[in-house]
Order: sequence, then C-alpha cells, then structure tokens
Amino acid sequence: MTEEEKEKISHYKNLNVKSGTPEDLKVAIQSFIQQAIIVGEYELDKMPSQYTENLLQTMSKYPEYNKITLDLIDIIFKKR
Repeated sequence: MTEEEKEKISHYKNLNVKSGTPEDLKVAIQSFIQQAIIVGEYELDKMPSQYTENLLQTMSKYPEYNKITLDLIDIIFKKR
C-alpha cells in the first residue's frame, strides 16, 4: 500500500456524518465507510455488496438525498 493510500484511509477514519442526518441513514453511511476502511486496510478486492445495497436503500427513503443517490448509482454502473 502506498503512502498516499494510507493517508486516504486515515482521512476516511476521521469522517463524520453531518449533524441532522436521519439516524438510519447515519448508521448506513458509517457502516459503508467502516467497510471501505476495512477493504483498504486489508487490500481486499471488493466490498460486500450488502453495504452498498443498504446505503442505497436507506438513502432512497429520503427525497432530499435523491441527487446523491442517483450519483452513487451512476458511479456503481460505471465501475462494472
């Protein structure tokens, strides 16, 4: 793992969910970030899809996050 990659992982460890975010969405975001950190630290090939699925399903409950939800879906399809 490069020094730059280690710095990115360290940055992710210090991320906080914006206050006022609905609790279920906060948990989904935190779980997704934690899993991303694990994938990076252990240099795994991919993240279990359940974390992405849970994040998207939770985000879809909130119309105010529609743009971000659609952006994430777009990113996922571009990675395929």
